[in-house]
Formats: sequence, C-alpha cells, structure tokens
Amino acid sequence: MNIRERVLRIPFLYRSLNLLVSPSDLAAGTVRDYLDVPDGGSVLDLGCGYGELARFFAGRTNYVGVDSNGSYIEEAKRRYAETEAKFIVGDIGDSEVLGLGPFDLVFLTGVLHHLSSSQVMGLAQASSNLVSDSGRFVAIEPVFAPEQRLSARLLIASDRGRFVRDAEGYTSLLKTGFRDVNAEVIHGRLRIPYSHVVLICRP
Repeated sequence: MNIRERVLRIPFLYRSLNLLVSPSDLAAGTVRDYLDVPDGGSVLDLGCGYGELARFFAGRTNYVGVDSNGSYIEEAKRRYAETEAKFIVGDIGDSEVLGLGPFDLVFLTGVLHHLSSSQVMGLAQASSNLVSDSGRFVAIEPVFAPEQRLSARLLIASDRGRFVRDAEGYTSLLKTGFRDVNAEVIHGRLRIPYSHVVLICRP
C-alpha cells in the first residue's frame, strides 16, 4: 500500500477529498436518479465507507452498510448511532453478509475498479443471490470511453484503483451474475474532468 492509499484510508481525509471534487448536490442527485427505493424497502450498501449515502436511507428503509475498512465503519456507526442503520466490517464473501437479504437495492460506488476480473465475477455472483426478484444491483464506476476528454482519461488512469475498464468490460463481468445489465456513460459529474458509468443489473 503506497502513501496515497494509506492517507485515503483515513475517514476525515477521504471525506475532505470527496467534498473538494464533488458538487454539493451530487449525492442527492445520484440517489434520486439511480438509487431510489421506496420507504420501508431494504438496501445493501457495499463499500459504504463512512456512510456518505446512508443519510438518504437510514430511518426510512432497512439499511445495511458494509465496508472492509474498520475506521470507516466506526465513523459511520458514530454518525448514525441514533438510527437503526446497521454497519458491518467485512465484504460480500463473508457469511454474515451472505446471510442477509433479499434486498430491493444492492449498490456500490467506486468499488469495482479496485477489483480484478475474477473478484468482480465473484462479487456479481454473490450479489445476485442478495437481490430480490424485483430488485436491482447498481454500480457507479470511473470508466474509459472513446469520447471522453484527454484530461479525464489521464485523471482516471492515475486513480488508485488499478482495474478501470470501459463500459463493455464492466458489463461482461457483471453478466456472470445478472441476466440483464445496462450501462450508461456520464461525463462531468465532478468538479474535475471525469467520466463514470452507471451499471444497472437485474436478476
């Protein structure tokens, strides 16, 4: 693990970087456009970090956040101590996580580009068992795209995640676990030049 990776594992510094590059309405817009779930629904947030998006679900849904970074989970528990939101240190392969669900929504943001192809396929197969028949799995990831600006491509190439792919690369891997996978490439979500792909998967 290099110095940058160690620094970004500290919740305060990671959150500060997110606030610097993200528009103030980014999180709310992401939930509104891609992660909407009705009151009383069930939500599994994989790679939840310090609970940035939990505020949109805690208190109105059955929300579970999972992250392998214990420091992030401790911060999330502190922030949402007065709610029934549940936070777990672990990953999708842990028996505690696999024993949960089914969920109306399983989602992750900025996780797949840190995982090898075999790890993404394993995650897709495990996640498919956690999504209800009418539910969906949503992933939002940095992406390489032919039409993106060179500055965006260079920034994405320097990301600490070593497995950034094009939209087809993500889609083909997720299809090992999901029957239906749709990909939408979006440019300009951040204050810096950047491109993302939104992957919506159904059983």
